[in-house]
Amino acid sequence: MSNHFEIRLKSSEGALLRTLGLIQRRGFAIAEMALRADGEGQLLRLAVSGQGRCPEILARQVARLHDVITIERIEHEPWQATVADCARALANLVPSSDPWRLASNEMRG
Repeated sequence: MSNHFEIRLKSSEGALLRTLGLIQRRGFAIAEMALRADGEGQLLRLAVSGQGRCPEILARQVARLHDVITIERIEHEPWQATVADCARALANLVPSSDPWRLASNEMRG
């Protein structure tokens, strides 16, 4: 069974490596990972599994790291993007001078 976490990290050198290293040293395997820049640092979303390991204890240990701003255990799979998330991501990829983008904006409003 996988446990899902959302971790906000400071933008400091080695923060990601320290966090992942701690998780692996505590006997958890990382099943899935997503990372993106956030306003004040990085947002790390993980699915980890550990046979007979307690995810609450792992969360407390990760929270003690100097680079960790917050950690939250989440019940759903965080990488299931919504349609709105996908549309925002695609909109950021298309240059604003693209005629197709201009046409789609005219159709909307």
